Amino acid sequence: MTNIEMDDAVPPIRAARARTPVGIRKKSSTGEKILFTILGLFVIVAGLALYTQLSPSYTEVPNTVAAGLKADRVNLLVIGIGGDGHPGGGIDLADSILLVSLQPSTKKAALISIPRDFYLQMGHFGMHRLNDAHALGDNVGYPGGGPGMIIDQVKAITGQPINAYIRLDFKAFEKIIDDLGGVDIYVYRPFHDVLFKDTFQQGWQHMNGHRALQYARYRYVIGLEGNNFARELRQQQIVSAVRKKMQHLTPTQALKLAMSASSVSHYTKTNLSTPQMVQLYEMFHDMNPANVRHVSLQPMTEIFMLTKINDSGEAVRPRHGDYGPIRTTIQNVFNDTRPVVTPGQIQLTDDGTPQPSQYAGDDTMMGKANARPAAAPR
Repeated sequence: MTNIEMDDAVPPIRAARARTPVGIRKKSSTGEKILFTILGLFVIVAGLALYTQLSPSYTEVPNTVAAGLKADRVNLLVIGIGGDGHPGGGIDLADSILLVSLQPSTKKAALISIPRDFYLQMGHFGMHRLNDAHALGDNVGYPGGGPGMIIDQVKAITGQPINAYIRLDFKAFEKIIDDLGGVDIYVYRPFHDVLFKDTFQQGWQHMNGHRALQYARYRYVIGLEGNNFARELRQQQIVSAVRKKMQHLTPTQALKLAMSASSVSHYTKTNLSTPQMVQLYEMFHDMNPANVRHVSLQPMTEIFMLTKINDSGEAVRPRHGDYGPIRTTIQNVFNDTRPVVTPGQIQLTDDGTPQPSQYAGDDTMMGKANARPAAAPR
């Protein structure tokens, strides 16, 4: 081979060697740009998410009381949780859920119990019992936390906006009643809790905070008072008794009572402002007892059994899967004054002399009860 042939052959080889690393550097540069762009987007998204979750608008439930007053209906959700006083854990589960609906123009109120075992689809979180929503909302960083999530589920069930909420735990519940000097409760149907071996006889009883909590929570009962719907109505009785005791307080005294209860535990919380508390108290503390309506969702729901490994036992759902009757009843709740209950439930009323249930049910203690109700304590 001649020198000329060798010289002619060299440049292509050198050119090829020179182009190879350059080509690699260009590909690496492009890949790095794409990678850093993606990482940058992740950082921006994560930063926005962190800012959102730390901002008051994300962590707090919106207060829409002004809109409720304008629409002549204020819906307050009262959430009862165990807190540190809950036996056996479950401190963040909603033990009771009560929708208090107020109509300013007529000074009417409705106490609507929402079953804590209501079973429903909670967005992409799947099917859960309603009382799980409070704990789930706190754990997953839901907007407004536990109260925010349970409020959204109650809105889905009832079709009603929720203007504000009040969350109480067992300690605050007991303190409010003790600070009021106890409450007077008429036990319509006697019952015995087999787990705690405790009995409530028929008739008027003066209860301190601890005794009232037992009355509201006992469920290991044979007979009609053993189901969750009966417990809900007993809880409504206590709310009405507290309202009655608070009738003669000044707004300042009532506010002081609320602040005292909230200082007992960090679990007690509300998004009501102080002026709103005073305003609502002045509007409704002296309402006519006949204007308070008691509502149970038992006539519009059915109990069924869950058989999941991690979730079993009784749960509640709308009859035939139809939410219509529930929403219609709650929408029109101020059109009547009669209790919304099934025949076997206690016919609660805040007006007039308490009467025993129209149906004794299957509670064997009824025969031991007094034939006639005692006079109400003065």
